[in-house]
Amino acid sequence: MKTLFPIIGMLISLLFFSCNSSENQAKSSDTLVIVHKPEELRKDSVSNQKEMVSENTLNLIKIGLGEMFKDDLSKNLIDEQSRKFKVFEHNINEEPKKEIFVGLTGSYFCGSGGCTVLLLHPDGELITKFTVTEYPLLIAETYTKGWNDLILHSQGKDHLMKFNGKTYPSNPSIQPDYTLVSSQNPVMGLESSDQSYSW
Repeated sequence: MKTLFPIIGMLISLLFFSCNSSENQAKSSDTLVIVHKPEELRKDSVSNQKEMVSENTLNLIKIGLGEMFKDDLSKNLIDEQSRKFKVFEHNINEEPKKEIFVGLTGSYFCGSGGCTVLLLHPDGELITKFTVTEYPLLIAETYTKGWNDLILHSQGKDHLMKFNGKTYPSNPSIQPDYTLVSSQNPVMGLESSDQSYSW
Protein backbone atom coordinates (compact mmCIF):
# COMPACT_ATOMS: atom_id res chain seq x y z
CA MET A 1 0.00 0.00 0.00
CA LYS A 2 2.90 2.33 0.82
CA THR A 3 4.34 1.83 -2.67
CA LEU A 4 0.92 2.52 -4.22
CA PHE A 5 0.79 6.14 -2.94
CA PRO A 6 4.06 7.24 -4.67
CA ILE A 7 2.87 5.62 -7.93
CA ILE A 8 -0.52 7.41 -7.71
CA GLY A 9 1.34 10.66 -6.94
CA MET A 10 3.56 10.22 -9.99
CA LEU A 11 0.54 9.50 -12.20
CA ILE A 12 -1.25 12.63 -10.94
CA SER A 13 1.92 14.67 -11.56
CA LEU A 14 2.25 13.31 -15.11
CA LEU A 15 -1.40 14.00 -15.79
CA PHE A 16 -1.05 17.56 -14.45
CA PHE A 17 2.05 18.29 -16.56
CA SER A 18 0.50 16.81 -19.70
CA CYS A 19 -2.55 19.06 -19.22
CA ASN A 20 -0.28 22.06 -18.84
CA SER A 21 1.65 21.00 -21.92
CA SER A 22 -1.48 20.74 -24.09
CA GLU A 23 -2.66 24.07 -22.68
CA ASN A 24 0.67 25.64 -23.72
CA GLN A 25 0.32 24.10 -27.18
CA ALA A 26 -3.13 25.66 -27.47
CA LYS A 27 -1.67 29.01 -26.45
CA SER A 28 1.12 28.70 -29.00
CA SER A 29 -1.38 27.79 -31.73
CA ASP A 30 -3.41 30.88 -30.74
CA THR A 31 -0.24 32.89 -31.13
CA LEU A 32 0.28 31.49 -34.62
CA VAL A 33 -3.19 32.68 -35.66
CA ILE A 34 -2.38 36.17 -34.38
CA VAL A 35 0.88 36.17 -36.32
CA HIS A 36 -0.95 35.40 -39.58
CA LYS A 37 -3.55 38.17 -39.22
CA PRO A 38 -1.17 41.10 -39.80
CA GLU A 39 0.12 39.33 -42.93
CA GLU A 40 -3.42 39.20 -44.34
CA LEU A 41 -3.93 42.86 -43.50
CA ARG A 42 -0.66 43.73 -45.19
CA LYS A 43 -1.84 42.02 -48.40
CA ASP A 44 -5.08 44.02 -48.29
CA SER A 45 -3.28 47.31 -47.79
CA VAL A 46 -0.90 46.60 -50.66
CA SER A 47 -3.81 46.05 -53.03
CA ASN A 48 -5.26 49.39 -51.92
CA GLN A 49 -2.06 51.36 -52.40
CA LYS A 50 -2.09 54.03 -55.09
CA GLU A 51 -0.15 53.38 -58.24
CA MET A 52 2.91 55.47 -58.97
CA VAL A 53 2.28 58.39 -61.31
CA SER A 54 4.13 57.94 -64.60
CA GLU A 55 6.66 60.46 -65.89
CA ASN A 56 4.48 60.90 -68.99
CA THR A 57 1.51 61.96 -66.84
CA LEU A 58 3.64 64.34 -64.77
CA ASN A 59 5.12 65.93 -67.90
CA LEU A 60 1.66 66.23 -69.45
CA ILE A 61 0.42 68.08 -66.35
CA LYS A 62 3.47 70.35 -66.13
CA ILE A 63 3.18 71.37 -69.79
CA GLY A 64 -0.57 71.87 -69.43
CA LEU A 65 -0.23 74.06 -66.33
CA GLY A 66 2.48 76.12 -68.02
CA GLU A 67 0.16 76.75 -70.98
CA MET A 68 -2.97 77.33 -68.90
CA PHE A 69 -1.34 79.93 -66.65
CA LYS A 70 1.34 81.33 -69.00
CA ASP A 71 0.07 84.93 -68.75
CA ASP A 72 0.15 84.94 -64.96
CA LEU A 73 3.53 83.19 -64.98
CA SER A 74 4.94 85.86 -67.32
CA LYS A 75 3.77 88.54 -64.84
CA ASN A 76 5.31 86.64 -61.89
CA LEU A 77 1.91 86.41 -60.19
CA ILE A 78 2.29 82.74 -59.22
CA ASP A 79 4.69 82.28 -56.29
CA GLU A 80 6.92 79.23 -55.87
CA GLN A 81 4.66 77.60 -53.24
CA SER A 82 1.74 77.85 -55.67
CA ARG A 83 3.76 76.04 -58.33
CA LYS A 84 3.19 72.63 -56.74
CA PHE A 85 0.46 70.09 -57.40
CA LYS A 86 -0.87 66.73 -56.23
CA VAL A 87 -2.13 64.20 -58.74
CA PHE A 88 -4.63 61.36 -58.64
CA GLU A 89 -5.62 59.15 -61.59
CA HIS A 90 -8.84 57.17 -61.70
CA ASN A 91 -11.15 55.91 -64.44
CA ILE A 92 -14.44 57.75 -63.91
CA ASN A 93 -16.20 56.89 -67.18
CA GLU A 94 -16.63 54.02 -69.63
CA GLU A 95 -13.40 54.75 -71.51
CA PRO A 96 -10.45 52.45 -70.75
CA LYS A 97 -7.97 55.20 -69.76
CA LYS A 98 -7.86 57.01 -66.42
CA GLU A 99 -8.83 60.64 -65.98
CA ILE A 100 -6.40 62.89 -64.08
CA PHE A 101 -7.24 65.00 -61.02
CA VAL A 102 -4.72 67.77 -60.35
CA GLY A 103 -4.86 69.45 -56.94
CA LEU A 104 -3.25 72.88 -56.98
CA THR A 105 -1.69 74.41 -53.87
CA GLY A 106 -0.42 77.71 -52.48
CA SER A 107 -1.99 81.10 -51.94
CA TYR A 108 -2.56 81.73 -55.67
CA PHE A 109 -4.88 78.71 -56.01
CA CYS A 110 -6.15 78.27 -52.44
CA GLY A 111 -8.17 80.46 -50.10
CA SER A 112 -10.34 80.08 -47.03
CA GLY A 113 -12.95 78.16 -49.05
CA GLY A 114 -10.53 75.62 -50.53
CA CYS A 115 -8.32 75.17 -53.58
CA THR A 116 -8.58 74.82 -57.34
CA VAL A 117 -8.74 71.26 -58.68
CA LEU A 118 -8.44 70.42 -62.37
CA LEU A 119 -10.01 67.36 -63.95
CA LEU A 120 -8.23 66.38 -67.16
CA HIS A 121 -8.81 63.85 -69.92
CA PRO A 122 -6.02 61.23 -70.19
CA ASP A 123 -4.53 63.34 -73.02
CA GLY A 124 -4.36 66.42 -70.76
CA GLU A 125 -7.40 68.29 -72.13
CA LEU A 126 -9.36 70.15 -69.44
CA ILE A 127 -12.75 68.70 -68.48
CA THR A 128 -13.57 70.82 -65.41
CA LYS A 129 -11.84 73.43 -63.29
CA PHE A 130 -13.27 73.09 -59.76
CA THR A 131 -12.98 76.03 -57.37
CA VAL A 132 -13.21 76.25 -53.55
CA THR A 133 -12.58 72.53 -53.08
CA GLU A 134 -11.06 71.03 -49.95
CA TYR A 135 -8.96 67.87 -50.10
CA PRO A 136 -9.50 64.92 -50.28
CA LEU A 137 -12.11 64.35 -52.98
CA LEU A 138 -14.32 61.28 -53.19
CA ILE A 139 -15.45 59.32 -56.23
CA ALA A 140 -18.90 57.89 -55.60
CA GLU A 141 -20.11 54.47 -56.71
CA THR A 142 -23.06 56.10 -58.51
CA TYR A 143 -23.06 57.36 -62.13
CA THR A 144 -24.69 60.13 -64.14
CA LYS A 145 -24.53 60.01 -67.95
CA GLY A 146 -21.88 57.29 -67.77
CA TRP A 147 -19.52 59.19 -65.42
CA ASN A 148 -18.98 58.66 -61.70
CA ASP A 149 -20.59 61.21 -59.43
CA LEU A 150 -18.04 63.12 -57.37
CA ILE A 151 -18.30 64.20 -53.74
CA LEU A 152 -16.38 67.40 -53.14
CA HIS A 153 -15.98 69.10 -49.76
CA SER A 154 -16.56 72.85 -49.76
CA GLN A 155 -17.70 75.39 -47.18
CA GLY A 156 -17.62 72.73 -44.47
CA LYS A 157 -19.98 70.34 -46.26
CA ASP A 158 -19.88 67.55 -48.83
CA HIS A 159 -21.53 68.31 -52.16
CA LEU A 160 -22.67 65.94 -54.90
CA MET A 161 -21.28 66.73 -58.35
CA LYS A 162 -22.97 65.16 -61.39
CA PHE A 163 -21.68 65.06 -64.95
CA ASN A 164 -23.96 66.88 -67.45
CA GLY A 165 -22.67 65.16 -70.59
CA LYS A 166 -19.75 67.56 -71.13
CA THR A 167 -18.45 68.66 -67.74
CA TYR A 168 -19.12 68.82 -64.00
CA PRO A 169 -20.31 71.97 -62.19
CA SER A 170 -17.28 74.09 -61.34
CA ASN A 171 -18.32 75.42 -57.92
CA PRO A 172 -19.16 72.63 -55.46
CA SER A 173 -20.34 75.05 -52.75
CA ILE A 174 -23.55 75.82 -54.68
CA GLN A 175 -24.35 72.16 -55.45
CA PRO A 176 -26.66 70.01 -53.28
CA ASP A 177 -25.35 68.97 -49.88
CA TYR A 178 -24.52 65.30 -49.62
CA THR A 179 -24.45 62.94 -46.65
CA LEU A 180 -22.22 59.91 -46.98
CA VAL A 181 -23.68 56.74 -45.45
CA SER A 182 -21.63 53.86 -44.06
CA SER A 183 -22.83 51.37 -46.70
CA GLN A 184 -21.15 53.41 -49.45
CA ASN A 185 -17.53 52.79 -50.35
CA PRO A 186 -16.22 55.77 -52.36
CA VAL A 187 -12.67 56.01 -53.67
CA MET A 188 -10.59 58.76 -52.06
CA GLY A 189 -8.07 60.88 -53.95
CA LEU A 190 -5.87 63.94 -53.48
CA GLU A 191 -5.19 63.25 -49.83
CA SER A 192 -3.03 65.60 -47.75
CA SER A 193 -0.40 62.86 -47.45
CA ASP A 194 -0.03 62.56 -51.26
CA GLN A 195 3.26 63.61 -52.81
CA SER A 196 3.52 67.12 -54.26
CA TYR A 197 5.28 67.84 -57.55
CA SER A 198 6.73 71.12 -58.78
CA TRP A 199 5.86 72.61 -62.17
